Amino acid sequence: MRTNFQMTDENITMVSGDTLSFNVVVKDQNGEPVAVDGASFKAKHNLAGSTVAISKSLGDGITQADGVLTVRIAPADTANLVGFFYYDMDITVGSDRFTLLRGMLQIEYDVKSNA
Repeated sequence: MRTNFQMTDENITMVSGDTLSFNVVVKDQNGEPVAVDGASFKAKHNLAGSTVAISKSLGDGITQADGVLTVRIAPADTANLVGFFYYDMDITVGSDRFTLLRGMLQIEYDVKSNA
């Protein structure tokens, strides 16, 4: 099995209080699905700080099926957030850890209705 995965820098823009859902395909060098042992998505407003604004893990916001990881950020996760956040997504396969995605997550304001 391949022991290295290519990292991608990807910036994401979404609206505060909306759902964000995306897939990450994890396959070996033969195109076969790889079952991961762990996966996490974390977003922080400040890289130097310790406060994590959004945190998802395998079984809690991240699902896995046939080599496809689906990350779902629910409306409640971003309802009170606006601004730029640094994020990354890691997986573990056995004792190895790989960063698959990283970048900026821009959460834009939502014009809420008072009706």
